[in-house]
Amino acid sequence: MILSITTWWEALSSAEQIYWGIAIVASAIFIIQTTLTLIGLDSDVDFDVDDLDTGFSVFSVRSVIAFFVFFGWGGVAALASGLRPPQALMIAFLIGFLAMVAIAYVFFKLLQLQESGTVDVKSAISREAEVYLTIPGHKEGIGKIHVDVEGKMMEFDAVTADSTILTGSIVRVKNVDRENVMLVEPI
Repeated sequence: MILSITTWWEALSSAEQIYWGIAIVASAIFIIQTTLTLIGLDSDVDFDVDDLDTGFSVFSVRSVIAFFVFFGWGGVAALASGLRPPQALMIAFLIGFLAMVAIAYVFFKLLQLQESGTVDVKSAISREAEVYLTIPGHKEGIGKIHVDVEGKMMEFDAVTADSTILTGSIVRVKNVDRENVMLVEPI
């Protein structure tokens, strides 16, 4: 079998050997990377080419590997279809570039589906809340409120500059003080 692979390899032209070499090596790396991704051991690195603040980067390890996979196989296919090496190079480069952009775009869109889970507590300002534990008046102590923040019912410490507010009362969040303590007023 090794003899037949060697015979096959030696029968290839230099251009075919280059494309087959790129295709085989890049495909092996792609398979390893995909396997690591499926078992959760992957990471991707972006190369800073341009700071556009869009989060979209065409140049990442994953997209560069995709470029070489499709470049190699595109070159093999172009030469097999009878194109001359310069034409095969243009076709292989175009196919590789399109694959790189497509992979980068797909992963950009997939990453947009992720949620950080971080809640912006300042979005609670001007919202109504229910007092859970009595809030001492004139900022002399801390009570607790339940307030809907970004679709999540959350509990926060609360103070008031007004008189004491009893449990069960409805209040409005005026501001967020130090350490996410809500400043509230009775409604």
